[in-house]
Amino acid sequence: MGRKGFCEDVVKSLERSGIEFMSGYHTRQDSDSHELFWVPETMAMRDFKLAVGAKTVLRFRLKFASSLEGLVGTRGTEELTDEEKSAVERMRRTDRAA
Repeated sequence: MGRKGFCEDVVKSLERSGIEFMSGYHTRQDSDSHELFWVPETMAMRDFKLAVGAKTVLRFRLKFASSLEGLVGTRGTEELTDEEKSAVERMRRTDRAA
């Protein structure tokens, strides 16, 4: 999460770093959107932040979460919608298959 427009800079930084990643987004009904980046689960959060770069992190006031539960926790105690719950389940199944 961060200020609008951060996604392009983050993607460019990650591509330059050589880190394998997959990006996507999470949108709520109130049009609140969060960009998601899946990286190898063995990667430390610190390494991910270093790849993104301090300038980008500070410029866009980026916030990081290492799990969807952590992301939800940063947004308050809102209950997940049925659509969000099914998306989480799809991601978990994909993780298990990999």
